[in-house]
Amino acid sequence: GLFAEAGKIRIALKTLTPNLKRFEVQFDNGGWAASDNVFVWRFHDGQNRIEARTVNKFEVVGPISTAVLEIEK
Repeated sequence: GLFAEAGKIRIALKTLTPNLKRFEVQFDNGGWAASDNVFVWRFHDGQNRIEARTVNKFEVVGPISTAVLEIEK
């Protein structure tokens, strides 16, 4: 889920992935990093992009979920 706050959005990731090991996210195509299932996305003027995926205990990567937010100056 996405929950708007002042200058940021709180994100709660959910999955039905069996044998879940971790979530991974990347902001503005900046590279994948492990993430908690709940975190804050701070956005900036212009286009903001976040992608999230799962990785299971066998290191199999799940499908990518994407959100794009356009902030006008």
